Formats: sequence, structure tokens, C-alpha cells
Amino acid sequence: MGKEVIIRKAKEEDFKQLHRLMMQVHKVHLKERSDIYKDIEPLNFGEFRNELLDINNIYLVAEIDRKVVGLCFAQIKKISNNKIMKDREILNISHICVDKDEQRKGIGESLYSQILQIGKEKSMDSIELVVWGFNKNAIKFYEKIGMDIKNLRFERKIK
Repeated sequence: MGKEVIIRKAKEEDFKQLHRLMMQVHKVHLKERSDIYKDIEPLNFGEFRNELLDINNIYLVAEIDRKVVGLCFAQIKKISNNKIMKDREILNISHICVDKDEQRKGIGESLYSQILQIGKEKSMDSIELVVWGFNKNAIKFYEKIGMDIKNLRFERKIK
């Protein structure tokens, strides 16, 4: 039987462990799209602390035996007074990641389930996120948990 996964709100003390996870994701993005991503630290402590303090942010961690093995960062976005679109509130997931050594153990699903529950409690209209086309595993994961493609963004490199 697997060890218990605890989903909880992130704390300042989690920064080092969250930074490790963010670096894993950043390295994948850098490898696949070095034409877009810079080889820098993706998150510093000051930014992290500010994100935790913002009431429109939801920062969750997944932990096993006091080790952070996953994170989900989402922001409440209000769309209003748009000329052609209806007013609505969404939870926009900026980051969802699970440690490379802990993937395919249900941790991502647990994080998403908690975000979904928060969205329902806050009467949000939807949960949205962006995923890179090269990230086939993430695309499969999002489809598996019941997300649908909302739109597609194409590119053609000129240089």
C-alpha cells in the first residue's frame, strides 16, 4: 500500500522543496523550447511569498512523509465588461507538477481534485490552464481527469 498523500495550503517554509519541483518543470521547458525560455531561476522567495499573500491565489502542495512531492498554483480570474464575452470567474492553473520520481501515483489527480473542490465551493465557472504541445504526458493527464480542449494556439517560426 502506498504512503498517505496530504494535500494542504503551501507555506513559506515549503519554498526550497517547491523550488526543486519548479526547476524540474523549467528544465523540461528549457530543453524543449530554449527559443522561448531563459536559463534562469523560475521562482524566487520574494515572488513566492507575494503569491502566498495574494487572496486571489491558491497554492497547494502534496506531501508524503513531510516531503513536498507536488504542487498546484491557481489564480482566481474575473472576466467582466467584455464587449463580446459573458462575465465569468475562472480558476486558472498556472502550475501543476509532481516530482519526476513520484509521477503516476495519483498525486496530480489529488491536487486537481482539491482545486476542483475549491472551484465548486467558490462557485467558479471553470478551471482552465495552458499546456505546451510537446508535453504529451501532461495532455494525456488533463484528458484523463476530464478536461476538454478549449482552444488551440498555433505558431510558425520565422527565424
